[in-house]
Amino acid sequence: MLTPNDLPVVPELEALAATLLPEVLAAPQSAWVPMPAATMYKGDWLALLFSAGPWSQEFPGVNLAANLERFPQAAALLSRHPEISVFGVLKLFPGAELLPHRDRRADDEVRVNIPMQLGPEDGPPWVLGRARLLDIRELHHSKDPGLQARITLVADVRVGRVVVEGEVALKVACQHPQYVRSLVL
Repeated sequence: MLTPNDLPVVPELEALAATLLPEVLAAPQSAWVPMPAATMYKGDWLALLFSAGPWSQEFPGVNLAANLERFPQAAALLSRHPEISVFGVLKLFPGAELLPHRDRRADDEVRVNIPMQLGPEDGPPWVLGRARLLDIRELHHSKDPGLQARITLVADVRVGRVVVEGEVALKVACQHPQYVRSLVL
């Protein structure tokens, strides 16, 4: 199984997540962009991106250069780790839901999720400041059940080899019976 301990970049990502929240909360609204594919979610779901990788065209209006200037620690981490293709902060607003779906990603990438802000309703498997891996090619979804936004630092990281289906450690059954094989974020 592939775990956060297998990715050398994870301790740096966790350290950044621990210090970045005040700056993220103070970021101007213009730094945030709606997530693409609005049919995939209900409610509000925004991204503050530092790198969009091959999906830059899916985020019209994002100003990566301004975001990197505004967040120099994120820019420095990104420059030290070319294995990161997509990097940023996601904000899922209270009551918002990301519908079950699969993402297009390279076979050698995994998503690192690090919660920066959680509500009291967010329980296991979420642990504030601790990385979780997700193979986003697998069916997954998310819902913020709380009264405050869930904010997560995310990075798509190339691991240097093909990640086979089922290899990523995170396996959490979805609450909806029709999505029993999906992963809950």
